[in-house]
Parts: sequence; C-alpha cells; structure tokens
Amino acid sequence: MPLFHMLSRPTIGGHRRTLIGLGAALLWASALPSNAVAQTQPTITFGAALSLTGRVSTEGRLVKIGYDIYVDEINKRGGIKVGGKPHRVEIKYYDDQSDAATSVKLYEKLINEEGVKLLLGPYSSGITFATSAVVEKYQLPMVAAHAAASNVYQRGFKHIFATLTPVDQYTGNFIKMAAGANPRAQRVAMIHENALFPQASIDAAERQAKAAGLDVVYKEAYPTGTKDFAAMIEGMKARNPDALIAAGYTGDMIVLARQTSEQKVPLKMIGFTLGPTLPGFVEALGPRAENILEPVQWTPDLPWKDEIFGWTAADYAVLCRERLGKDCDYHPPQSTAALQVYQRAIERADSLDPKKVRDALAQTNIMTAYGPVRFNEMGQNIAKGMSVVQLQNGKPVVVFPVEGAKGRFVYPMPAR
Repeated sequence: MPLFHMLSRPTIGGHRRTLIGLGAALLWASALPSNAVAQTQPTITFGAALSLTGRVSTEGRLVKIGYDIYVDEINKRGGIKVGGKPHRVEIKYYDDQSDAATSVKLYEKLINEEGVKLLLGPYSSGITFATSAVVEKYQLPMVAAHAAASNVYQRGFKHIFATLTPVDQYTGNFIKMAAGANPRAQRVAMIHENALFPQASIDAAERQAKAAGLDVVYKEAYPTGTKDFAAMIEGMKARNPDALIAAGYTGDMIVLARQTSEQKVPLKMIGFTLGPTLPGFVEALGPRAENILEPVQWTPDLPWKDEIFGWTAADYAVLCRERLGKDCDYHPPQSTAALQVYQRAIERADSLDPKKVRDALAQTNIMTAYGPVRFNEMGQNIAKGMSVVQLQNGKPVVVFPVEGAKGRFVYPMPAR
C-alpha cells in the first residue's frame, strides 16, 4: 500500500490505529532498497553532450569522470537542497562523437525533447562555441568546464560561464620561461591545428613572444586529421628554432613529439598546450616524452581546499585515481568544479528556475579542490592562474612559477 494512503486512511478506535499505520509505513520505507528510497526524492537533471567517441574522446572521457565524481558524492550526502527539500542529482549524457554539428543537435534534443534546463558544457572550444549559441537562443544557463578560447565569451552572450582560465594564460608562462632562460630561447617556432582553441592559443603566444622581444621564426597551421608532420618539421628545422610551442589535441601531439625526436630537431625547449599529462602520452612515447612542458590548471600539490566537500587537491587526486586506475590530469577536477558552481548558484537562488540560476551563477565566488572560481562580465573565470609542468622521469613536475615549483626546470633539454 502506498505510504500516502497508509497514513491518510480513516481510523477506528482512536489514535492507536493511526500510530500502528505510521509504524507500518516506516517499516515499509526502511525495508525498501536504497535506490528505491532515492527514487522518491525530487531530482535535478543536468544535460551534457560529450566527446565519448571520436578524435578527442581521450579528453571527453576524462570530462565525464569529473562530472560523475561530483554526482556520486553529492547524492551520497543527500543531494542539493531547493526549497528546503533535498534533490538528487543526475546527468543526461549524449555522445557527440567529437563533432560540433552533432553536438548542436544533441543540445537541441536535451532542451526540446528531454526538457533539460541546466546544461553542462561539451569538450573543446570549437564544439562549445557552437553549442553555446543554442543555450543562448533558449536563454538557459551552461557552465562550460572545457572551453578556453576567448572568442567563445566575446559575443555578448549572457548564459555561458567557464570554470577554466582564459586561453592567453596557456602560453603566457611558456614565453616567460623562454625569455628568462639562460641562454635565452630567442628563436621560437609555433605549430597549431587549424581549430578554434589551438589557433587562439598560438595567436596569443605569438603576441606574447613579440612583446617579450622573442623572434617567431616559424608559424604554421596543420589541417585537422593530419597524420604526418615530417614536412612541417623539416621546414621548422631549417629556421633553427630554440623553442617549439605547439597546440593541438593529444593524438596529434604524440605524433609531433615522436617526429621531432626522429628528425633530431635540436630544440632547447618544447611546450605543448595539451597532451603530456593525459593518459597514453608517456606510454606512447617513452623517453621521447621527457622534458616536454604543458600548462596545467591543476595539480595535486596545489594548496586548495574545497568548501563544499572539504577535499584538498591531494584528496581529489586519490578519488580520481581510484576511478580511473591511474593519475588524473586537470580535466576531471575542472568538471567537478563546474557542478559545484551550479550547486552554489541553485542554493543561492533557492530555485531551479533557469533565469534565477543564471543570475546566481553570475555572482559566483567559490573555492573548490580545482581552485577558486569567480566570473567576469563575459563569464570567464578570472580567479586563478596556471602552472607549468615538465615531464621528468615520466612524471609531471611543477617547474613554473618558481615560487610554486616542485622541481627544477630542465633547460636546455637534452637530445631525445
């Protein structure tokens, strides 16, 4: 008999029958499996299309791990309170196959067919650029954890917010390191995929290099899907660069690292905007991965403590390792932080109304195990910077900024 009917059934013989009914109801509820009890709670549903297959699926699967870590933990703690009632959290996922057009269709489906009003971002700046136009059209909020390109946020949109730092910070420290090295890495080569984030980051690097008095001796883009960089590397090698800064996704960077080593390009410094800390990079390259640099949003060594769950960055690293089976990079904590930003906004609004949640998101000021999050008027996180890691003995070690370094910057790098 349903609990409501059991409690509201007319009684005979005074209150005793009511108490017996109440006791039976409580016994009935306690006998339910935990998942059945959970199903009686109201639910907050977020929606996301992620690159679970396709060319950036390595990164896309890491994005999902971070979202899932949050969902498991918040539900274990009773959920998010709205109107005084705890709500369980769930995420409706679709696979966009690493394709922007597919992602747009899936966000339309989440909104129009699934009725989802609170959206999480996909992976990559290019895909987020396309999907953020969908949420702006419907005036629904999206917290994007994985889109750094500035032009995503420069269109006057009011419904997209990003937990990660802007694209300029990805390469700024590389240029500071090159300019401050002894001897100075004066001649810089730059290579990037012809895609939104890679191009935006290398354009930023070129501006930063020129401002620092460095010479950009080579700058070329490669088409998406390129499998062989030999001709491009030969052209770069002829310009005799001291440093290479490259931007692309993990698979491309593995090939580029291997081929620069095979062609014996005498570089003093190599920096990739993405790749070295992701699963499979070191395994694919072995010793050829040594001393390559990467800017990172997060490491387990950083002194941040989460204000919601009480996790330190080191605590989060343990949780993530248990789930992934190996050390995590910054993608999972970035995703977890996106949902914590949403949690605080929902709590502040005390509502699931998307307009009220959007307005509360704009007021975000939160500390997470990923770091601080606070948005400017464009929705970018302006509260944190980035560090640079270098692969040393197969492990990423923070080498810059110097005040937060855990190891010495190896420069010039030995021949690989």
